[in-house]
Amino acid sequence: MIVALALRAWNGCRSAVSLAVVLAAVAAVTVASAGAAESGAPSWQRAFHDYSTGLVFEVPAPLVIGKRRGHARHDLVIDIDSADLPKAGSSASLCAVALKEQPEDVRALDQAALNTPEMLEQLTQSMRLTLKLLGRVETIRPLGFGNGVPGAAAVITPTLGPDHENVRQYIAIADTPTYRISLSCATTAAAIGRASPLFEALAGSIRIEAAR
Repeated sequence: MIVALALRAWNGCRSAVSLAVVLAAVAAVTVASAGAAESGAPSWQRAFHDYSTGLVFEVPAPLVIGKRRGHARHDLVIDIDSADLPKAGSSASLCAVALKEQPEDVRALDQAALNTPEMLEQLTQSMRLTLKLLGRVETIRPLGFGNGVPGAAAVITPTLGPDHENVRQYIAIADTPTYRISLSCATTAAAIGRASPLFEALAGSIRIEAAR
């Protein structure tokens, strides 16, 4: 519900400096048992590499990689879960990593052009304005993604959804010439303090490598 509201609010914003569709409402997730979510989880639950898009990331314990799924407004969505951190609202998983192909005008740019302070400031301001439509923006600040790609991350308290006052949504966005990368997580107000460093570490590992 919470992430679905974000989808509707951001649908249609496609430029590099405006906020695109971020993530879908998270579907049912197939992850390992609670025991596998501990530090001894198998490596396939810790690292992800999609050879067709070049998407690569690693999850810090106690996060684990869940289901890969399709979505009408994204090229790729990967669910992330944890046995230790609570999900919030009606979300079926803790987080999702998503890719959306960039429009032609962005694909014509190189990463250096997207990395300028002016582009990051425009992205941050676009996020701030859009997220105000969804709730109260608690924090918003720059955040580095993998391979030195700059992005921005925000924490919001949504104004709609089940028990919304006790929900905290973490949203991080970064642009590459080929894809917009997004990370969206929903946890409780009580857990966001210990969850945020894990979300930041996850975002910091997300990168696009040469597709094979």
